[in-house]
Amino acid sequence: MPIKFVATCLTPEQEQACESLGIEIEKNYAASYGEIAPGCVTDFSVHCFNSVALSALKNLGVGRATLHPELNLAQIRDIEKLIDTEVVIYGKIPLMKLGNPQISGVVTDRKGVKFFVKGDTLHNSVPIFMADKLKEVEKSGITHGRLIFTTETAEEVRLIIKAYMYRKPLKIEFTRGKFYSSV
Repeated sequence: MPIKFVATCLTPEQEQACESLGIEIEKNYAASYGEIAPGCVTDFSVHCFNSVALSALKNLGVGRATLHPELNLAQIRDIEKLIDTEVVIYGKIPLMKLGNPQISGVVTDRKGVKFFVKGDTLHNSVPIFMADKLKEVEKSGITHGRLIFTTETAEEVRLIIKAYMYRKPLKIEFTRGKFYSSV
């Protein structure tokens, strides 16, 4: 069964680009157990790594859970899907929380790699990209694929969404995240 795309955006222009192509915007992810309420959608920061965690979230009334991006496709497939689940299939995922809130922008490491900073969060330098591998993601049994837009322009958002709709590669620098890593 095809997965449903949902997006998180940082700008109104990104949201408009998503909505113009029929992509649902999810704005209110529960980021910790303290934020969980019946029907909510959890963020991957809730650390759902296995069937036991998913069962606990179901018992708390969660409507959909985002599985942690450290899981590979085999691990995702093996989780018993007791509620709707999603994984991040596009985006510069958050790498760490910084000690002090920063001004949004770009920081460069000692090797010249540029990382995006928003508030107190440092994001990866390149996005996860799985548009051309969606069949494999769908075989894992998830119901939703999240697209995280951070630094993309509205036109880039449209190009990325179309790549996902048509399951096509894009000529961009990207990572496959942990989807193909061994345990």
